[in-house]
Amino acid sequence: MSEMKKLAPVALATGISIIGLGTVIPILPFYAKSMDADAFTAALVFSTFSAAAFFSTPFWGSLSDKIGRKPVMLLSALCTVIAYLWLAHASVLWEIFASRAFAGFTAGWLATSQAFVADVTLQENRAKGMGMLGAAFGIGFTIGPGLGAWSVGSIDNPDFTTPAYIAAAMAALSLIVALIFVKEPERHRDITARMPMRRVLKDGVLARLLAVYFAVSLMFTAIEGTFAFWAADKFGLGPRDVGLYLVFAGVVTAIVQGGIGRIVRKRGEAKVVLLGVGFLFLSFLIMTQITGENGIYFVMGALALAMGLHNPAMQSLFSRLASAQNQGGVMGAAQAATALARVPGPAWAGFVFAHFGADMPYYVGAVVLFFLIFAVLIVTRQATKRIEEAG
Repeated sequence: MSEMKKLAPVALATGISIIGLGTVIPILPFYAKSMDADAFTAALVFSTFSAAAFFSTPFWGSLSDKIGRKPVMLLSALCTVIAYLWLAHASVLWEIFASRAFAGFTAGWLATSQAFVADVTLQENRAKGMGMLGAAFGIGFTIGPGLGAWSVGSIDNPDFTTPAYIAAAMAALSLIVALIFVKEPERHRDITARMPMRRVLKDGVLARLLAVYFAVSLMFTAIEGTFAFWAADKFGLGPRDVGLYLVFAGVVTAIVQGGIGRIVRKRGEAKVVLLGVGFLFLSFLIMTQITGENGIYFVMGALALAMGLHNPAMQSLFSRLASAQNQGGVMGAAQAATALARVPGPAWAGFVFAHFGADMPYYVGAVVLFFLIFAVLIVTRQATKRIEEAG
């Protein structure tokens, strides 16, 4: 069986799962606001999930090294179903936070699926495999926000329960697909060693790459956590409008990540990562300057290009730096870095938004990203040099 055929069931299950996540993402800030949360508190809904995922993701990645990829995927999917059902039945604000925290603690799917990609692909096809997984994310984030926008109803009388039920159904379908079609990869069955976080951080190149990954994610999540309120403040938009803009971003991401393997083969991971950060910088600049709703398409397009290029290329770098014995541990550490960034990212942006105005978080972010571009250039070159020296 070819590498891509082995990946197809995982990509399908991942895409279905992300449809569920995409369904609730546009409505979460408004859901919290309906229970009297202010902009800062509502942004913390995203931080809560990410804080829980930060503590749990390395565990799930390492556990998948030990007991197998498929069992971890199935357990994570089952818990995700429960989390969405809890969200659908939330009657007070703390239940929204608690349900997202539970989802974060059991969010082992992503790190495990990335380790699965590493198990079944050769190094020269690693970026293509990560891109296939990324394309599944893009498709999921195309369909999901559309479902959310359709099911949430009008801005005057929103229905927050139905999107949560749809998300639970998608998670359940993902569980079924994984149970029936995903086959445990052969390569990791011979693995006996694991690489805990402390060993990852002792590796200078990996540690610096993790720091860069964290910083870029910190900026991306600043937009993610405040976009809904920014759109409402600037243009009076509601959850349905936000969902439709996210559909557009998902389409762009899916197109980019579907071809990421060819882009990386031609340019190399380091250049693609740098290009992605450049587009993220551009999205922040555009966000501070637009005066009409149509300008949001330029923001979302640049943002989708940024993450569509950056994430798969960076994940490919991490995977190529890791040994065959430590794929789960290293990929888990990478996901922990992004999860950690998602804790202060929405929080700082929400605080600045609430106290200094709608555009101020993006002025701050643009300045930070300008300097971050130089750090990315240096660190990705160091990573590429080690890969080349290792042969």
